[in-house]
Amino acid sequence: MSGKIMIVDAVATNRIVLKVKLSAAHFEISQATSGRDAMAMARVVEPDLIVVGAALPDMDCADLIVALRAAPGTAVTPIVALLPQDTAQARVHALRAGADDVITQPIDERIILARLRGLLRQHHALQDMRLNAGSERAAGFGEAQGGFDRPGRITLLAVHMCDATALRTRLRSACRHQIATLRAGGPVTQAPGAPAADVFVLMIPGRAGDAATSEMALALMAELRAAPEARHSRIVAVVPSGCQPLAASLLDMGANDVIVGEADLGEWTLRMSRQIQRKQAIDRLRTRLHDGLRAAMIDPLTGLYNRRFAMPFLRELATAQAPGGKGFAVMVADLDHFKQINDHHGHATGDRVLCHVADLLGNGVREGDLVARIGGEEFLIIMPGADGDEARNTADRLCRRIAATAIMPKGEAGPVHVTISIGVAMGRGGQTSGAAAASVDALLEQADRALYRAKARGRNTVTLSARPAA
Repeated sequence: MSGKIMIVDAVATNRIVLKVKLSAAHFEISQATSGRDAMAMARVVEPDLIVVGAALPDMDCADLIVALRAAPGTAVTPIVALLPQDTAQARVHALRAGADDVITQPIDERIILARLRGLLRQHHALQDMRLNAGSERAAGFGEAQGGFDRPGRITLLAVHMCDATALRTRLRSACRHQIATLRAGGPVTQAPGAPAADVFVLMIPGRAGDAATSEMALALMAELRAAPEARHSRIVAVVPSGCQPLAASLLDMGANDVIVGEADLGEWTLRMSRQIQRKQAIDRLRTRLHDGLRAAMIDPLTGLYNRRFAMPFLRELATAQAPGGKGFAVMVADLDHFKQINDHHGHATGDRVLCHVADLLGNGVREGDLVARIGGEEFLIIMPGADGDEARNTADRLCRRIAATAIMPKGEAGPVHVTISIGVAMGRGGQTSGAAAASVDALLEQADRALYRAKARGRNTVTLSARPAA
Protein backbone atom coordinates (compact mmCIF):
# COMPACT_ATOMS: atom_id res chain seq x y z
CA MET A 1 0.00 0.00 0.00
CA SER A 2 1.34 3.41 -0.90
CA GLY A 3 0.91 6.50 1.26
CA LYS A 4 2.75 9.48 2.68
CA ILE A 5 3.99 8.99 6.24
CA MET A 6 5.66 11.70 8.31
CA ILE A 7 8.02 10.58 11.10
CA VAL A 8 8.55 13.02 13.96
CA ASP A 9 11.44 12.15 16.28
CA ALA A 10 14.52 13.98 17.52
CA VAL A 11 16.60 10.76 17.72
CA ALA A 12 18.23 10.11 14.37
CA THR A 13 18.55 6.37 15.01
CA ASN A 14 14.82 6.05 15.62
CA ARG A 15 14.01 7.89 12.41
CA ILE A 16 16.47 5.89 10.33
CA VAL A 17 15.28 2.50 11.60
CA LEU A 18 11.64 3.38 11.02
CA LYS A 19 12.31 4.93 7.63
CA VAL A 20 14.09 1.80 6.43
CA LYS A 21 11.22 -0.43 7.47
CA LEU A 22 8.54 1.82 5.97
CA SER A 23 10.43 2.60 2.77
CA ALA A 24 10.81 -1.13 2.14
CA ALA A 25 7.02 -1.31 2.31
CA HIS A 26 6.81 1.38 -0.42
CA PHE A 27 5.67 4.26 1.76
CA GLU A 28 6.77 7.81 0.94
CA ILE A 29 8.61 9.11 4.00
CA SER A 30 9.22 12.63 5.30
CA GLN A 31 10.98 13.45 8.57
CA ALA A 32 10.78 16.16 11.21
CA THR A 33 12.99 16.55 14.28
CA SER A 34 10.80 18.75 16.47
CA GLY A 35 7.19 19.64 17.12
CA ARG A 36 7.55 23.02 15.43
CA ASP A 37 9.11 21.43 12.33
CA ALA A 38 6.34 18.83 12.26
CA MET A 39 3.57 21.44 12.30
CA ALA A 40 5.19 23.37 9.45
CA MET A 41 5.99 20.26 7.42
CA ALA A 42 2.48 18.85 7.80
CA ARG A 43 1.04 21.92 6.05
CA VAL A 44 3.36 21.39 3.08
CA VAL A 45 3.55 17.59 2.82
CA GLU A 46 -0.07 16.82 3.78
CA PRO A 47 0.80 13.34 5.08
CA ASP A 48 -1.65 10.47 5.09
CA LEU A 49 -0.35 9.32 8.49
CA ILE A 50 1.94 10.72 11.19
CA VAL A 51 4.19 8.74 13.55
CA VAL A 52 5.15 10.80 16.61
CA GLY A 53 8.10 9.72 18.77
CA ALA A 54 8.47 10.55 22.44
CA ALA A 55 11.87 12.28 22.12
CA LEU A 56 11.12 15.86 21.02
CA PRO A 57 13.17 18.90 22.09
CA ASP A 58 10.39 21.49 22.19
CA MET A 59 7.22 19.72 23.32
CA ASP A 60 5.82 16.53 24.77
CA CYS A 61 4.55 13.82 22.40
CA ALA A 62 0.99 14.32 23.68
CA ASP A 63 1.23 18.10 23.27
CA LEU A 64 2.20 17.68 19.62
CA ILE A 65 -0.71 15.31 19.03
CA VAL A 66 -3.09 17.86 20.57
CA ALA A 67 -1.63 20.58 18.32
CA LEU A 68 -1.96 18.39 15.22
CA ARG A 69 -5.56 17.60 16.08
CA ALA A 70 -6.30 21.32 16.44
CA ALA A 71 -4.87 22.13 12.99
CA PRO A 72 -7.45 21.89 10.17
CA GLY A 73 -5.12 20.04 7.84
CA THR A 74 -4.38 17.22 10.30
CA ALA A 75 -7.55 17.13 12.39
CA VAL A 76 -8.52 13.70 11.04
CA THR A 77 -5.11 12.45 9.89
CA PRO A 78 -4.24 9.13 11.56
CA ILE A 79 -1.59 9.61 14.27
CA VAL A 80 0.45 6.84 15.86
CA ALA A 81 2.45 7.47 19.02
CA LEU A 82 5.79 5.62 19.18
CA LEU A 83 6.72 5.19 22.86
CA PRO A 84 10.05 4.02 24.32
CA GLN A 85 8.37 2.08 27.14
CA ASP A 86 5.18 0.05 27.29
CA THR A 87 3.39 1.47 30.33
CA ALA A 88 -0.34 1.85 30.86
CA GLN A 89 0.07 5.49 31.89
CA ALA A 90 1.99 6.43 28.74
CA ARG A 91 -0.44 4.62 26.46
CA VAL A 92 -3.48 6.25 28.05
CA HIS A 93 -1.79 9.67 27.93
CA ALA A 94 -1.16 9.37 24.18
CA LEU A 95 -4.62 7.99 23.40
CA ARG A 96 -6.31 10.69 25.45
CA ALA A 97 -4.37 13.34 23.50
CA GLY A 98 -5.86 12.03 20.26
CA ALA A 99 -3.54 9.29 19.00
CA ASP A 100 -5.25 6.63 16.92
CA ASP A 101 -2.85 3.95 18.09
CA VAL A 102 0.19 3.44 20.28
CA ILE A 103 3.24 1.35 19.39
CA THR A 104 6.14 0.70 21.75
CA GLN A 105 9.80 0.03 21.13
CA PRO A 106 11.47 -2.24 20.20
CA ILE A 107 9.42 -2.17 17.01
CA ASP A 108 7.82 -5.39 15.83
CA GLU A 109 7.88 -4.93 12.06
CA ARG A 110 4.88 -7.19 11.40
CA ILE A 111 2.57 -5.44 13.84
CA ILE A 112 3.56 -1.87 13.00
CA LEU A 113 3.13 -2.44 9.25
CA ALA A 114 -0.24 -4.11 9.81
CA ARG A 115 -1.42 -1.27 12.07
CA LEU A 116 -0.28 1.39 9.62
CA ARG A 117 -1.88 -0.44 6.69
CA GLY A 118 -5.14 -0.68 8.60
CA LEU A 119 -5.16 3.00 9.58
CA LEU A 120 -4.31 4.10 6.05
CA ARG A 121 -6.96 1.85 4.55
CA GLN A 122 -9.59 3.39 6.82
CA HIS A 123 -8.26 6.92 6.22
CA HIS A 124 -8.39 6.60 2.42
CA ALA A 125 -11.90 5.14 2.54
CA LEU A 126 -13.04 8.04 4.72
CA GLN A 127 -11.38 10.55 2.41
CA ASP A 128 -13.40 9.16 -0.49
CA MET A 129 -16.60 9.36 1.55
CA ARG A 130 -15.89 12.93 2.64
CA LEU A 131 -15.22 14.03 -0.94
CA ASN A 132 -18.53 12.55 -2.09
CA ALA A 133 -20.51 13.74 0.94
CA GLY A 134 -19.27 17.33 0.96
CA SER A 135 -17.45 19.31 3.63
CA GLU A 136 -16.22 17.44 6.69
CA ARG A 137 -17.83 19.76 9.17
CA ALA A 138 -21.17 19.74 7.41
CA ALA A 139 -21.09 15.95 7.39
CA GLY A 140 -20.19 15.79 11.07
CA PHE A 141 -16.74 14.28 10.74
CA GLY A 142 -14.93 17.42 11.83
CA GLU A 143 -16.33 16.90 15.32
CA ALA A 144 -15.38 13.22 15.45
CA GLN A 145 -12.57 13.86 17.92
CA GLY A 146 -15.02 15.34 20.40
CA GLY A 147 -18.02 13.91 22.18
CA PHE A 148 -20.75 11.51 21.14
CA ASP A 149 -24.17 12.11 19.72
CA ARG A 150 -25.49 9.13 21.64
CA PRO A 151 -24.20 6.26 23.77
CA GLY A 152 -22.73 3.55 21.59
CA ARG A 153 -23.57 -0.15 21.38
CA ILE A 154 -20.79 -2.63 22.15
CA THR A 155 -21.16 -6.39 21.76
CA LEU A 156 -18.57 -8.68 23.32
CA LEU A 157 -18.20 -11.90 21.30
CA ALA A 158 -16.43 -14.61 23.27
CA VAL A 159 -15.80 -18.33 23.03
CA HIS A 160 -15.95 -18.54 26.83
CA MET A 161 -18.86 -16.45 28.09
CA CYS A 162 -17.23 -15.97 31.49
CA ASP A 163 -14.54 -13.87 29.76
CA ALA A 164 -17.18 -11.65 28.17
CA THR A 165 -19.07 -11.26 31.42
CA ALA A 166 -15.93 -10.23 33.30
CA LEU A 167 -15.01 -7.64 30.66
CA ARG A 168 -18.57 -6.28 30.56
CA THR A 169 -18.46 -5.75 34.32
CA ARG A 170 -15.19 -3.82 33.98
CA LEU A 171 -16.37 -1.65 31.11
CA ARG A 172 -19.74 -0.82 32.66
CA SER A 173 -17.96 0.76 35.61
CA ALA A 174 -16.07 3.17 33.34
CA CYS A 175 -18.24 4.02 30.29
CA ARG A 176 -21.85 4.88 29.50
CA HIS A 177 -22.21 2.70 26.41
CA GLN A 178 -24.65 -0.19 26.08
CA ILE A 179 -22.74 -3.46 26.43
CA ALA A 180 -24.05 -6.89 25.44
CA THR A 181 -22.43 -10.34 25.38
CA LEU A 182 -22.86 -13.07 22.77
CA ARG A 183 -21.15 -16.34 22.01
CA ALA A 184 -18.61 -16.05 19.19
CA GLY A 185 -19.44 -17.94 16.02
CA GLY A 186 -23.23 -17.54 16.40
CA PRO A 187 -25.67 -14.78 15.40
CA VAL A 188 -24.22 -11.30 15.89
CA THR A 189 -27.47 -9.72 17.09
CA GLN A 190 -29.58 -10.74 20.07
CA ALA A 191 -32.80 -10.89 18.02
CA PRO A 192 -33.69 -10.94 14.30
CA GLY A 193 -33.95 -7.41 13.00
CA ALA A 194 -32.26 -5.89 16.06
CA PRO A 195 -29.65 -3.20 15.34
CA ALA A 196 -26.09 -4.43 15.18
CA ALA A 197 -23.44 -3.14 17.55
CA ASP A 198 -21.37 -0.09 16.75
CA VAL A 199 -18.37 -2.08 17.94
CA PHE A 200 -17.86 -5.83 18.11
CA VAL A 201 -15.13 -7.00 20.47
CA LEU A 202 -13.93 -10.43 19.35
CA MET A 203 -12.29 -12.12 22.33
CA ILE A 204 -9.86 -14.90 21.36
CA PRO A 205 -8.78 -17.36 24.08
CA GLY A 206 -5.63 -19.50 23.96
CA ARG A 207 -1.91 -18.94 24.14
CA ALA A 208 0.88 -17.59 21.94
CA GLY A 209 2.20 -19.99 19.34
CA ASP A 210 -0.84 -22.27 19.49
CA ALA A 211 -1.88 -23.14 15.93
CA ALA A 212 -5.42 -23.92 17.06
CA THR A 213 -5.76 -20.44 18.56
CA SER A 214 -4.71 -18.78 15.31
CA GLU A 215 -6.96 -20.99 13.21
CA MET A 216 -9.97 -20.29 15.42
CA ALA A 217 -9.29 -16.55 15.50
CA LEU A 218 -8.99 -16.23 11.73
CA ALA A 219 -12.15 -18.29 11.18
CA LEU A 220 -14.17 -16.21 13.65
CA MET A 221 -12.86 -13.00 12.13
CA ALA A 222 -13.82 -14.15 8.62
CA GLU A 223 -17.33 -15.08 9.79
CA LEU A 224 -17.83 -11.77 11.55
CA ARG A 225 -16.62 -9.74 8.58
CA ALA A 226 -18.96 -11.68 6.30
CA ALA A 227 -22.05 -11.17 8.51
CA PRO A 228 -24.40 -8.71 6.74
CA GLU A 229 -25.48 -7.23 10.09
CA ALA A 230 -21.87 -6.31 10.91
CA ARG A 231 -20.91 -4.76 7.58
CA HIS A 232 -20.91 -1.21 9.00
CA SER A 233 -19.69 -2.10 12.50
CA ARG A 234 -16.21 -1.62 13.91
CA ILE A 235 -14.30 -4.71 15.02
CA VAL A 236 -11.78 -4.85 17.85
CA ALA A 237 -9.99 -8.17 18.35
CA VAL A 238 -8.46 -9.20 21.68
CA VAL A 239 -5.68 -11.81 21.48
CA PRO A 240 -3.43 -13.38 24.13
CA SER A 241 -0.04 -11.88 25.01
CA GLY A 242 2.73 -12.73 22.57
CA CYS A 243 0.35 -13.19 19.60
CA GLN A 244 1.74 -10.33 17.50
CA PRO A 245 1.73 -12.37 14.25
CA LEU A 246 -1.94 -13.24 14.82
CA ALA A 247 -2.69 -9.59 15.63
CA ALA A 248 -1.08 -8.53 12.34
CA SER A 249 -3.15 -11.09 10.40
CA LEU A 250 -6.39 -9.92 12.02
CA LEU A 251 -5.61 -6.30 11.21
CA ASP A 252 -4.97 -7.22 7.58
CA MET A 253 -8.28 -9.11 7.51
CA GLY A 254 -10.13 -5.95 8.45
CA ALA A 255 -10.04 -5.58 12.23
CA ASN A 256 -10.14 -1.90 13.10
CA ASP A 257 -8.04 -2.42 16.21
CA VAL A 258 -6.31 -5.26 18.04
CA ILE A 259 -5.51 -5.40 21.74
CA VAL A 260 -2.70 -7.80 22.59
CA GLY A 261 -2.81 -9.19 26.13
CA GLU A 262 -4.17 -7.31 29.12
CA ALA A 263 -5.11 -3.65 28.82
CA ASP A 264 -5.65 -0.99 31.46
CA LEU A 265 -9.31 -0.05 31.99
CA GLY A 266 -8.54 3.52 30.98
CA GLU A 267 -7.03 2.29 27.71
CA TRP A 268 -10.03 0.07 27.09
CA THR A 269 -12.39 2.98 27.58
CA LEU A 270 -10.43 5.27 25.27
CA ARG A 271 -10.12 2.67 22.52
CA MET A 272 -13.82 1.84 22.65
CA SER A 273 -14.73 5.52 22.67
CA ARG A 274 -12.51 6.20 19.65
CA GLN A 275 -14.10 3.36 17.67
CA ILE A 276 -17.61 4.55 18.52
CA GLN A 277 -16.69 8.12 17.55
CA ARG A 278 -15.49 6.91 14.18
CA LYS A 279 -18.51 4.67 13.65
CA GLN A 280 -20.92 7.51 14.40
CA ALA A 281 -18.98 9.90 12.17
CA ILE A 282 -19.04 7.38 9.32
CA ASP A 283 -22.78 6.90 9.85
CA ARG A 284 -23.25 10.66 9.45
CA LEU A 285 -21.23 10.62 6.24
CA ARG A 286 -23.22 7.66 4.93
CA THR A 287 -26.49 9.44 5.73
CA ARG A 288 -25.26 12.56 3.97
CA LEU A 289 -24.31 10.52 0.92
CA HIS A 290 -27.73 8.85 0.92
CA ASP A 291 -29.48 12.21 1.25
CA GLY A 292 -27.39 13.59 -1.60
CA LEU A 293 -28.29 10.69 -3.86
CA ARG A 294 -31.94 11.06 -2.92
CA ALA A 295 -31.85 14.80 -3.61
CA ALA A 296 -30.36 14.09 -7.03
CA MET A 297 -33.37 12.02 -8.11
CA ILE A 298 -36.31 13.33 -6.02
CA ASP A 299 -38.29 16.51 -6.65
CA PRO A 300 -38.08 18.40 -3.33
CA LEU A 301 -41.57 19.93 -3.57
CA THR A 302 -43.74 16.96 -4.49
CA GLY A 303 -41.58 14.02 -3.43
CA LEU A 304 -41.95 12.48 -6.90
CA TYR A 305 -39.00 11.35 -8.98
CA ASN A 306 -37.42 14.01 -11.19
CA ARG A 307 -36.29 14.02 -14.82
CA ARG A 308 -32.75 12.93 -13.87
CA PHE A 309 -34.14 9.67 -12.54
CA ALA A 310 -36.97 9.16 -15.02
CA MET A 311 -34.92 9.37 -18.22
CA PRO A 312 -32.50 6.51 -17.39
CA PHE A 313 -35.51 4.46 -16.26
CA LEU A 314 -37.16 5.07 -19.63
CA ARG A 315 -33.99 4.16 -21.55
CA GLU A 316 -33.72 0.91 -19.58
CA LEU A 317 -37.27 0.00 -20.60
CA ALA A 318 -36.41 0.67 -24.24
CA THR A 319 -33.41 -1.70 -24.09
CA ALA A 320 -34.96 -4.43 -21.90
CA GLN A 321 -36.72 -7.38 -23.47
CA ALA A 322 -40.14 -7.42 -21.79
CA PRO A 323 -41.83 -10.79 -21.12
CA GLY A 324 -44.23 -11.72 -23.91
CA GLY A 325 -42.94 -8.91 -26.08
CA LYS A 326 -45.03 -6.35 -24.22
CA GLY A 327 -44.24 -2.69 -24.72
CA PHE A 328 -44.75 0.22 -22.35
CA ALA A 329 -46.74 3.44 -22.18
CA VAL A 330 -45.46 6.97 -21.67
CA MET A 331 -47.73 9.82 -20.63
CA VAL A 332 -46.90 13.51 -20.51
CA ALA A 333 -49.41 15.34 -18.28
CA ASP A 334 -49.74 19.10 -17.85
CA LEU A 335 -52.00 21.10 -15.51
CA ASP A 336 -54.46 23.33 -17.33
CA HIS A 337 -54.26 27.12 -16.79
CA PHE A 338 -51.80 26.68 -13.93
CA LYS A 339 -50.41 30.20 -14.43
CA GLN A 340 -53.81 31.61 -13.53
CA ILE A 341 -53.73 29.75 -10.20
CA ASN A 342 -50.37 31.32 -9.35
CA ASP A 343 -51.51 34.76 -10.50
CA HIS A 344 -54.87 34.72 -8.68
CA HIS A 345 -54.07 32.74 -5.54
CA GLY A 346 -50.31 33.09 -5.12
CA HIS A 347 -47.38 30.70 -5.47
CA ALA A 348 -47.98 29.10 -2.08
CA THR A 349 -51.38 27.91 -3.29
CA GLY A 350 -49.79 26.87 -6.56
CA ASP A 351 -47.33 24.68 -4.64
CA ARG A 352 -50.19 23.11 -2.68
CA VAL A 353 -51.97 22.33 -5.94
CA LEU A 354 -48.85 20.69 -7.37
CA CYS A 355 -48.40 18.54 -4.25
CA HIS A 356 -52.09 17.60 -4.31
CA VAL A 357 -51.96 16.56 -7.97
CA ALA A 358 -48.71 14.67 -7.40
CA ASP A 359 -50.42 12.62 -4.66
CA LEU A 360 -53.37 11.85 -6.91
CA LEU A 361 -51.11 10.76 -9.76
CA GLY A 362 -48.88 8.64 -7.52
CA ASN A 363 -51.85 6.90 -5.91
CA GLY A 364 -53.68 6.45 -9.20
CA VAL A 365 -51.22 4.20 -11.03
CA ARG A 366 -50.12 0.58 -10.58
CA GLU A 367 -47.32 -0.61 -8.35
CA GLY A 368 -44.19 -0.54 -10.50
CA ASP A 369 -45.32 2.44 -12.58
CA LEU A 370 -43.24 5.59 -12.33
CA VAL A 371 -44.52 9.14 -11.84
CA ALA A 372 -42.06 12.04 -12.12
CA ARG A 373 -42.29 15.81 -12.11
CA ILE A 374 -40.28 16.96 -15.13
CA GLY A 375 -41.17 20.65 -15.28
CA GLY A 376 -43.06 23.38 -13.47
CA GLU A 377 -46.54 21.87 -13.83
CA GLU A 378 -45.57 18.98 -16.13
CA PHE A 379 -45.50 15.32 -15.10
CA LEU A 380 -44.23 12.13 -16.73
CA ILE A 381 -45.94 8.77 -16.15
CA ILE A 382 -44.29 5.54 -17.32
CA MET A 383 -46.21 2.25 -17.33
CA PRO A 384 -44.06 -0.84 -18.05
CA GLY A 385 -45.92 -3.70 -19.74
CA ALA A 386 -49.05 -1.64 -20.45
CA ASP A 387 -50.91 -1.75 -23.78
CA GLY A 388 -52.74 1.13 -25.41
CA ASP A 389 -56.13 0.35 -23.88
CA GLU A 390 -54.76 0.08 -20.35
CA ALA A 391 -52.79 3.31 -20.76
CA ARG A 392 -55.83 5.17 -22.13
CA ASN A 393 -58.07 3.92 -19.34
CA THR A 394 -55.53 4.92 -16.69
CA ALA A 395 -55.09 8.40 -18.21
CA ASP A 396 -58.88 8.91 -18.38
CA ARG A 397 -59.27 7.86 -14.76
CA LEU A 398 -56.52 10.28 -13.65
CA CYS A 399 -58.16 13.14 -15.52
CA ARG A 400 -61.53 12.44 -13.90
CA ARG A 401 -60.06 12.06 -10.41
CA ILE A 402 -58.14 15.35 -10.57
CA ALA A 403 -61.08 17.28 -12.01
CA ALA A 404 -63.42 15.94 -9.32
CA THR A 405 -61.17 16.86 -6.39
CA ALA A 406 -61.18 20.40 -5.01
CA ILE A 407 -58.30 21.91 -3.08
CA MET A 408 -59.02 24.20 -0.14
CA PRO A 409 -56.02 26.54 0.28
CA LYS A 410 -55.36 28.25 3.59
CA GLY A 411 -56.96 31.69 3.86
CA GLU A 412 -59.06 31.26 0.70
CA ALA A 413 -62.80 31.89 0.60
CA GLY A 414 -63.52 28.87 -1.57
CA PRO A 415 -61.93 25.77 -3.07
CA VAL A 416 -59.59 25.74 -6.05
CA HIS A 417 -60.39 23.39 -8.91
CA VAL A 418 -57.80 22.18 -11.39
CA THR A 419 -57.80 19.92 -14.45
CA ILE A 420 -55.07 18.14 -16.35
CA SER A 421 -54.43 17.21 -19.97
CA ILE A 422 -52.52 14.05 -20.89
CA GLY A 423 -50.75 12.88 -24.06
CA VAL A 424 -50.01 9.15 -24.37
CA ALA A 425 -47.46 7.36 -26.57
CA MET A 426 -46.54 3.69 -26.78
CA GLY A 427 -42.99 2.32 -26.86
CA ARG A 428 -41.32 -1.06 -27.21
CA GLY A 429 -38.31 -2.73 -25.59
CA GLY A 430 -35.52 -4.95 -26.84
CA GLN A 431 -33.61 -2.19 -28.65
CA THR A 432 -29.87 -1.65 -28.72
CA SER A 433 -28.55 1.06 -26.42
CA GLY A 434 -27.83 3.37 -29.35
CA ALA A 435 -31.27 2.95 -30.88
CA ALA A 436 -32.94 3.24 -27.48
CA ALA A 437 -31.72 6.79 -26.90
CA ALA A 438 -33.16 7.97 -30.22
CA SER A 439 -36.34 5.98 -29.60
CA VAL A 440 -36.87 7.60 -26.20
CA ASP A 441 -36.47 11.08 -27.68
CA ALA A 442 -38.99 10.23 -30.42
CA LEU A 443 -41.37 8.71 -27.85
CA LEU A 444 -41.35 11.82 -25.68
CA GLU A 445 -41.87 14.02 -28.73
CA GLN A 446 -44.92 11.95 -29.71
CA ALA A 447 -46.33 12.18 -26.18
CA ASP A 448 -45.76 15.95 -26.24
CA ARG A 449 -47.59 16.27 -29.56
CA ALA A 450 -50.47 14.20 -28.20
CA LEU A 451 -50.56 16.54 -25.18
CA TYR A 452 -50.75 19.59 -27.45
CA ARG A 453 -53.71 18.01 -29.27
CA ALA A 454 -55.41 17.40 -25.94
CA LYS A 455 -54.93 21.07 -25.05
CA ALA A 456 -56.27 22.12 -28.46
CA ARG A 457 -59.40 20.00 -27.94
CA GLY A 458 -60.39 21.96 -24.88
CA ARG A 459 -58.12 20.56 -22.15
CA ASN A 460 -59.09 18.15 -19.35
CA THR A 461 -58.83 15.31 -21.84
CA VAL A 462 -56.55 12.50 -23.07
CA THR A 463 -55.08 12.03 -26.55
CA LEU A 464 -53.27 8.88 -27.67
CA SER A 465 -50.45 9.13 -30.20
CA ALA A 466 -51.44 7.64 -33.55
CA ARG A 467 -48.36 5.40 -33.93
CA PRO A 468 -45.76 3.77 -31.63
CA ALA A 469 -42.24 5.13 -31.45
CA ALA A 470 -39.78 3.37 -33.75
